Amino acid sequence: MNSTLGAKLQALPKFAIYLILIVITTIPLFFPMTVPNKPDPASIDLYTRLMTIPEDKPVLIASDWTNSTRGESKGAFNAVVKILMRRGIKFAVYSSGDPQAPAVYQDAIAQINAQRASRQEKPYERWNQWVNVGFFPGSEAATNGIVTDIRATFSGRKETAPGQGQREVLSSPVLQNVNKVSDFSLMIVITASKTSNFTIERVKRGQPPLAMAVTGVMVPETNNFYQSGQIIGFAGGLKGVYDLEGLMQNGVAGSNPPIPGFPDLKEDNVGQGTAYYPTLHFAMFLLIVMVVIGNVGMFLSRKGAR
Repeated sequence: MNSTLGAKLQALPKFAIYLILIVITTIPLFFPMTVPNKPDPASIDLYTRLMTIPEDKPVLIASDWTNSTRGESKGAFNAVVKILMRRGIKFAVYSSGDPQAPAVYQDAIAQINAQRASRQEKPYERWNQWVNVGFFPGSEAATNGIVTDIRATFSGRKETAPGQGQREVLSSPVLQNVNKVSDFSLMIVITASKTSNFTIERVKRGQPPLAMAVTGVMVPETNNFYQSGQIIGFAGGLKGVYDLEGLMQNGVAGSNPPIPGFPDLKEDNVGQGTAYYPTLHFAMFLLIVMVVIGNVGMFLSRKGAR
């Protein structure tokens, strides 16, 4: 009897397991739920910096992700851009990681602007409030150029100015007063590749302050940079995105001075972190259950064979 039950437990049909996985992981998408969470210190430091940088200095974003990691990277990008827009901070975006990245991040910004318009908020103006600097092949050379002579590196890059056609990005309100990379209040790298390492190797500490948003598999190595003070904070994987979205809603508890959230924008604060983080927990729970079932089946089979 034990042997028969053990064999059955170890011979669950693959299609049944896949069906259970699909059902389990889609439940949180149709029935939103909140997972109790304590934001990581790195996420808190990133959010705090985004909420305290001066409003009169632009931010430089290296957006080196594409649709292959949108589950994590797009959520982090959206959270960062929403915070900057709400504070009225200008920003420039470029990529040196993938030629597809500029199209992907421009689509993301367009979606955020559409959400703003649906709430009767003014969309963030391209050229006047943000600019797309485009793609730079060769991340190491591009980053080195940005650090050593940003105006020479960005020279010749065009952007559409309202009513004026194509103009040099360096003449935009975003970049007109930027003469060196340290003129930015913050540089943030949102990546799923080694462009984070290339940036750390070349940007002098604090000139400007450096932050990151990385995929889950990159968290251990990125945490080393955070612990050493080379970066001021980072959002790590889906957990980091969930942290940022929670901080956007609740602010930083117990901070002095207080670091507020945006509780009046609750529906806009939630994003991919809130949607996918419970799904991740459901999938991990199913994995544990399957491991337990397999081990119980193996134990019963061995016991029955004796």
